[in-house]
Amino acid sequence: MNLPSDGDHANRPIAVGIDLGTTYSLLAYLDPAGRPISLPNSSGDLLTPSAVIVDEDEIVVGREAVKASSFSPGNYSECFKRDMGRQAVQRPVHGHHVPPEVLSALVLQRLKRDAEQRLGPLSKAVITVPAYFDEMRRKATQDAGRLAGWEVLDIINEPTAAALACGWERGLFGMHGTSACDPAERVLIYDLGGGTFDVSLLEIDSSAFRTLATDGDVRLGGKDFDQALVDHIAERFLSEHGLDPRNDAPDAAQLWRDAQELKHALSEHSKATTVCFHAGIRMRIEVTRQQFEEMTAHLLQRTEETASLVAQQAGLDWREIDRILVVGGATRMPMVTNMLRRLTGKTPDLSISADEAVAHGAALYAGMLLGLGSDRQRRCILINVNSHSLGVVGFEAGTGRRVNAVLIPRNTPIPAEVTRSFKTLEPNQRTVAVPVVEGESERPEFCVSLGKCVVRDLPPDLPKGTPVEVTYRYALNGRVSVSARVPSTGRSAEVEIERDRGHINADLPTWRNRLLKAAPPPLGGHISSENTDETDLATRDGIIRQLDTLYTQIGQAAVAAHLPKGHEAAQRAARTAAEELRRARQALAEAEQRRAETHGPAEAARLSAEVSNARLSERQAATNSRFAYLSLGREIATAGLSPLGAEEALKQAQSLRRQLK
Repeated sequence: MNLPSDGDHANRPIAVGIDLGTTYSLLAYLDPAGRPISLPNSSGDLLTPSAVIVDEDEIVVGREAVKASSFSPGNYSECFKRDMGRQAVQRPVHGHHVPPEVLSALVLQRLKRDAEQRLGPLSKAVITVPAYFDEMRRKATQDAGRLAGWEVLDIINEPTAAALACGWERGLFGMHGTSACDPAERVLIYDLGGGTFDVSLLEIDSSAFRTLATDGDVRLGGKDFDQALVDHIAERFLSEHGLDPRNDAPDAAQLWRDAQELKHALSEHSKATTVCFHAGIRMRIEVTRQQFEEMTAHLLQRTEETASLVAQQAGLDWREIDRILVVGGATRMPMVTNMLRRLTGKTPDLSISADEAVAHGAALYAGMLLGLGSDRQRRCILINVNSHSLGVVGFEAGTGRRVNAVLIPRNTPIPAEVTRSFKTLEPNQRTVAVPVVEGESERPEFCVSLGKCVVRDLPPDLPKGTPVEVTYRYALNGRVSVSARVPSTGRSAEVEIERDRGHINADLPTWRNRLLKAAPPPLGGHISSENTDETDLATRDGIIRQLDTLYTQIGQAAVAAHLPKGHEAAQRAARTAAEELRRARQALAEAEQRRAETHGPAEAARLSAEVSNARLSERQAATNSRFAYLSLGREIATAGLSPLGAEEALKQAQSLRRQLK
């Protein structure tokens, strides 16, 4: 590939698109002719592993970090994209609890540095995100870009970026080729990457890309298929030698690398062999493609159900969808294309690079934002939908129960603006607070809190039930704003949702220096740090998660127990939720049985959608049941009651609660 010199770009901005992946990342740019070009890194590789290791006096990013992971697993981190939106990655790095934005910024900085060696100074970029990322994860990605020194022009959903790349390849922008996309072509993009999964259904009409529906799973990807192989190999070794290689950190790191290579081999061959080394013992293990597909069938089924749901949410059957486009490295597994062919009755489109399509689409979008490329490209319109419902928290009339009142349902085209009227809860209310949440559950506890809009200084003597108008706005750039107005008083307030960035309290050089200094060992049972602003958030979150588990156990034991007065409502709610879960599981089993007995692709497709709906209902019922058990258990534990069989759980819960004080 002939790369341009610095002078080729002297008088024009360079449009850069970055696919910030869970396992691999890639930078692409538009050449002077408006063509998207993948740029190799300084090692000559197109793909840079999204991996970081602290190695003595330097921080290493990429393939070299992966190679060194077996020797120093405690200093290594990967798959941190899955933790975006959280305070810190799950595993400490060199003893530090590190925000995922910082580790992602180190990857983005490496991509920037390597690209500037070829192209000269770069500043503006579009970064991709999974379509199913929520508001917090999207903001975290933008923060990572800024930490790395990029001016983030915008973020773009990965399936949408892939659709742009497909449009360019098929001549939609009039740059090359003789054929253009047919009018109103409907394209389903199945994007199975290293750590995340998305399905989006788009309608492409001339130079308009309209997203009709989207869904996904931010914790499902090729890494989970690797995990199945890791466990299979380790269990075989354990069965033969009585030792588990997963219990030794260096050997476990090597096992992961071997499992990934085995997965790649099984995509090309019907069987493959690996060698597991642990405790001085080498064991040769053969795995067939059929075995691999059987051990990961449940993962593939999750993607199949999601694809069916997206088509159903768009109100289309497979005959009305023109193209099935697959992207993401994990789609190289033959089981993926075989499943899609069976499900849709169509041959999946493999015409664009599974690894490069998303970065190319991001570069094309950057060109659109910078006014580069052809006239048709600059006039191209992207119409997205919100991947998660947006609502406010209110109180249900009659029951007084806190509920999430959804104002902008998921898969609503954006920009969107919705106004809804609510009422004050009490007489003489001087303040109206409107909590803003994102999520599908009617229970606010299961939604993501985005902020709060507060109308203050209301006049006295307002009657109970005074109308309050709440307006929700979702802008094209993804920004969410909420306003509240009390018409009878003229008082109003508006808030633009801003993510709390308090834990990103330093620039990237400061974080580099911090990581290079090993954190001191825990003292007195508490994790200490040389920096007072590096709080032990991960430990506190872990205690809260343990408490929730214990409360759930206590609640399960209390469902059938005879409880003192005052706890009947919580016990009744838990019993009702348990019965709803039982019925949902029965309905799912019946739907799966009907699908197993059916014949013919049309009937199979219909029943697959029925199974998907039943599974969704079962998952929601399971979530509601867990919450009901948790609420009952918390209430019982707070009262100091111990149902039969929950004595030990109560002791542990009381101990953990003392640690939080």
